[in-house]
Amino acid sequence: MNIDLIGKIRPSLRAEAENIVVEGQRVAAHPRGPYLNFQQLYRKDGTNLDVYRNHVENLLDLYIAGFNVCLLVMGESGSGKTYTITGEGTTKNGLVPMIFDALFSKLAGERYMQDTKVRRQNPQVELEMYEVYNELIKDLLQVPSGATGAFLELGETAEKGVHVKNGTHMLLKDAAQATTEFRQGLNRRTESTTDYGPAQHNAATLIHIDLNMTFGENPQPTKACFTIVELPGLEKLSDDPNHLRQKEGPALSKALIALNQVVTSLSSNPFPDRVISYGDSKLTQLLREELGGNCKTRGILCLKPQIDPAVLTSVLQFSTRVTQVKNFPVVNDSFAQHLITQYRAQIIDLRQQSGIGPAPMARVTNVGDIKETIRQLETENLRLLDDNERLRNRIESMQSKFGNIANTKTDLSQQLLLTEEEKLKISQSLVEMQIENNKIREEAEATKFELTNKILILENELMEAQAEKDKNSKTARNAKDRLTEMEKDRKDLADEYVVLKTNYLAMVREHEKETKRNEDLSVELLNLVNAKAALMKQINAMVDGEPSASMGDPDAEVSRVKALVMQNSSRKIRTEDITGTDKDRESVEKALFANRKRFEGEMDRIRKEHGDDRNRLETKVETMQKELTDARNLARERQHKIAELNAALIMVRGDKEQLEMQFNRLQHKVKDIGEDFRSRLVKYVEDISEYVDKGSGVPDAKREKRLRQYVDQMLKDMTMSHKEREEQLSHAAQQYRDAKRDIAHKYEELLVAYRNLRLTCEMRGIDPVDMGPDEHHFKLSDQEINSAHLKEISRLKNELTSLRSELDSIKLKFGIGDDDLKNLKPGEKSLETWAAVRKQLREFTLNTQQQLEDERTRLMSENEVLKEQLRESQNYIDIHLARYKQEVVKLRRLLGYDEDGGVVAVTDRNTKSKNRRH
Repeated sequence: MNIDLIGKIRPSLRAEAENIVVEGQRVAAHPRGPYLNFQQLYRKDGTNLDVYRNHVENLLDLYIAGFNVCLLVMGESGSGKTYTITGEGTTKNGLVPMIFDALFSKLAGERYMQDTKVRRQNPQVELEMYEVYNELIKDLLQVPSGATGAFLELGETAEKGVHVKNGTHMLLKDAAQATTEFRQGLNRRTESTTDYGPAQHNAATLIHIDLNMTFGENPQPTKACFTIVELPGLEKLSDDPNHLRQKEGPALSKALIALNQVVTSLSSNPFPDRVISYGDSKLTQLLREELGGNCKTRGILCLKPQIDPAVLTSVLQFSTRVTQVKNFPVVNDSFAQHLITQYRAQIIDLRQQSGIGPAPMARVTNVGDIKETIRQLETENLRLLDDNERLRNRIESMQSKFGNIANTKTDLSQQLLLTEEEKLKISQSLVEMQIENNKIREEAEATKFELTNKILILENELMEAQAEKDKNSKTARNAKDRLTEMEKDRKDLADEYVVLKTNYLAMVREHEKETKRNEDLSVELLNLVNAKAALMKQINAMVDGEPSASMGDPDAEVSRVKALVMQNSSRKIRTEDITGTDKDRESVEKALFANRKRFEGEMDRIRKEHGDDRNRLETKVETMQKELTDARNLARERQHKIAELNAALIMVRGDKEQLEMQFNRLQHKVKDIGEDFRSRLVKYVEDISEYVDKGSGVPDAKREKRLRQYVDQMLKDMTMSHKEREEQLSHAAQQYRDAKRDIAHKYEELLVAYRNLRLTCEMRGIDPVDMGPDEHHFKLSDQEINSAHLKEISRLKNELTSLRSELDSIKLKFGIGDDDLKNLKPGEKSLETWAAVRKQLREFTLNTQQQLEDERTRLMSENEVLKEQLRESQNYIDIHLARYKQEVVKLRRLLGYDEDGGVVAVTDRNTKSKNRRH
């Protein structure tokens, strides 16, 4: 039995033309061929439901009957393979969810459990899901963890054949659980991206649905397996295998190359005595039965409307070879299983005797692949060393830049702190607004929940009313049919009554005629008898003798005739004598009313036949109502839990904001204490300068030396105080920079999510006018990104540079340098030195006071400017945030999601489906 092949062309995307040559049920890359004939080709309007009904449902029937079946989904990357298997969300199911729904519905149905000739009992369905990528097997049903050894190995036993060791077997109870486990397993597939594309383009996904079910009186269960395989992208078949190994390594495309070799060998040798090597790849080892073994296999080739002709030619050639592969499926009853197990045991024993096995299948390779791997690893190590060196150089340069920035003395003083206070106030306002928003959202959710419950109650009432309506319609229809039949019988009886009445009247008239005739005849007979008697008397008188005995007495004869006439006239035929007997009446009633009894018996039979269905339906409705009540209670409890968690989260956020405010308050306090300390030091220096100026003027080297040390110590304390303040401001600036970077990342993620939503809407064919503005309308300019803080820091840096240059010019002007201060000895030019020191102190005091006054004035003005900028920023944030929310909600509604990001309620879809059915 060869492998069947179905074609499916994906719908075109935007700006995607079609270059495939399609003629009827065949496809080619060029008009001159070669062509590939499909069993059936689905164009762009073909859906997954059409494929399932026409080609997968009969496979499911064979699977339930005990055959191994397989569905191979292949094609180029991006041709819709995954969509064919999984579908799109819960609105457009793929083949696998449809298989689960149909399988469990058929197993639960009576026509597959009771009405069949061979009774099926105790069905058990198990699910296995694996991914083969880079010759590594990953269990998709196992929750990933950080432990090592996450990849599985292959094993071979007489009972199971080639299988995955320690794989997860998930026992399925219903279709909902099966679909959930299947989608969770798909989400665990490898999502990394290499230099050669995403991992899913080079990975194969295997789904095994095992069915164990007992047939009839056989105690041994029949085992069947439904395998769904999503093959890697076939676009690499057009490349040279040796070139692929050199470019990508020995393992990345090994599965596809080995699969092509196995299919080529099987297509060229269709006889059952063939010997095919499946050991070149783990994928081919796992597909030993599906390709050329005990399995009914059907393939689905997914095609893109626009494809490279060379790639399409390679794909069509591979598909042609697949259709030439011959399988040998049998029913997997206990006898076939035992026979196959016996042959496998013999093969394994022969391998062990010949020294071939068993060997770890995951480690079978050749020397060329090992050398190629070593060479690839060496190249990778060199590349990583170069990258490491470049990163080290970059880190050193960044560290030097960071050191330069840290060493740069900046005075962010009160401006940054005031801004932080304003920021805290704004944060507090935002927290209050968020609390209010959460309250409003909770009220909206409660209202939504109540409305949903009302809708569900109304839907249940509608369903009950619909069921009652159907019941009444059915009763009315039966009554109408019965009334029609009774009316027909009444008409028949009326016709028969008219006929009988007419016959009766005719007979009465005939009877009256006969009675009158008899009376006339009686009168005439009496007249004749009287005449005869008179004649006889005359004869006797003429004879004048005794009447003879032979003639008789005339009077006696007249009396006899009169008596006879009276008797005949008195015996009139009565109406009761004309009517039929009771037996005839009963036979007529039985003939007339037999249909009524037959109809009553038919009604009783229908009532008994559908009574169980009605009771079962009522029981099912009660069960569903109970489940609905439980689901409502559970949803209500979860809503309460969510509300409690939101309240706790709001409280925690409030505590966090209070701690931040307290921390900022302490920072302000430390700043004030530092400023007080610095002002005191400045005052001390001024007092010392005044004391020196107003002193006796007698030189005293010892006192001057101690005074100089004291002044140096105070200057050092001032320097340390400024340095501590600088470190504090540097730390605050670093935190602000980190916060700004996080905000920028979130802003970029928001733009990416908005872009993805627009692309999804475009793929679904939504009008661009309904999707809102483009993403470039939401991008911030450089002036908006550079906040007022960064501008203020840049300005302060420039002022620091100018002050340093002024300080250097003043030192040069007064002839003071660092070398002069170091070489100065006690007693040398003391008066000039102290005069210069006093002059510098006075200038320092005056300049400091002037600078502080200027700084205070400037900071106050900048504070007003920052307040205005903050108000503008807040307005900008409110406007753009509202726009973002509106656009996101609009796009979610277009995609079929609600405002919270979840799927639209199932009841709405059920209502729509019911409306469509009715």
